[in-house]
Amino acid sequence: MATKDNSEWLPQVIFESALIVVSILVALGLDEWREKREDDQIVQQALANFVREIGQNQSRIDDAAPFNQGLLNVLKSRSEHNGIGSVDEFVNMVESYAPVVLQSTAWETALATGSLAKMDYNLVSALSLTYSLQNRYQVATRTGFAELTSPQNLSEDKLDLAIYNSVRYLGDITGMETELGVIYSEAASIIRGGTIADEVDDSIELQVGNNDDASP
Repeated sequence: MATKDNSEWLPQVIFESALIVVSILVALGLDEWREKREDDQIVQQALANFVREIGQNQSRIDDAAPFNQGLLNVLKSRSEHNGIGSVDEFVNMVESYAPVVLQSTAWETALATGSLAKMDYNLVSALSLTYSLQNRYQVATRTGFAELTSPQNLSEDKLDLAIYNSVRYLGDITGMETELGVIYSEAASIIRGGTIADEVDDSIELQVGNNDDASP
């Protein structure tokens, strides 16, 4: 009799246990899928921010680079022919230079949200190189310009040294601007490459459209 009872309830127990196991596996699969989808959305948003910010920074560099190169050429030419005769003349020339202000909000946000950890290693490496060079450029423009225009370095007996330092400074700056232009293009190309390109472009277009709708 006991054997008969077992044969009746044992298949049901096995069936119900299997259902429970399948339900758990399905729930875990759904959680994993939702988590991956959320991670993908975070990454795509971060990439869209990078593309937009890198484009803006590149435009600022492109706008400033011709003037800075021109100023460097004038200073070199005038200094080689003793064409800068006074501190006032030198100051007027140097103060026409304006350091470029670049943004790094996308990088800081990606660090704060942890989205960098969800990206491809090569992409993160390219972005890290981009923003490291950009930060070095920003430090150089701020500290170097402040030193050039410091009153203690602007006197008639230090004029030749001040001119030499300004030429060297602008040479470094224009060289870094050229390097930044190349790095920006490469980073943007890497971001837009592969399967993420359409999604990133769509995200940017959506943001631009929302900004246009919000404008008066």
